[in-house]
Amino acid sequence: MAKPKIAVLCCNYTNSATDEDFKDFPCEIVIKRFPCSGSIEIVDILKEFEDDAEGVLVCGCEKEKCHNKTGNLRAEKRVLGAKKYLEEIGIDPERAQMAFVPRLDTGAFVETVKDFVEKILNKR
Repeated sequence: MAKPKIAVLCCNYTNSATDEDFKDFPCEIVIKRFPCSGSIEIVDILKEFEDDAEGVLVCGCEKEKCHNKTGNLRAEKRVLGAKKYLEEIGIDPERAQMAFVPRLDTGAFVETVKDFVEKILNKR
């Protein structure tokens, strides 16, 4: 049986983690880096569910500290939009989440992903 898949869509500035940081996780972590979380579209989030993700976590810079000023706030709005679509098609909208993490803080990023994974796997 294949491990459940969790997709993490993130700003390039919020993530310097490697596969090694996730080797002990009970699921497959797929990380997709974007120049800014503000460039993540609703369709990017929904595509991950189409590709069998159990959950999608969007990570952006901390509020007030976005490298591109308000990209993280645009990402937050898009996650809310994706949740509406998920609910309409019968998927628990809590399976898509937004997180604000310190820039280039691998420990905080990995911990945020870990918390999300636990939440998603406990819903199964």
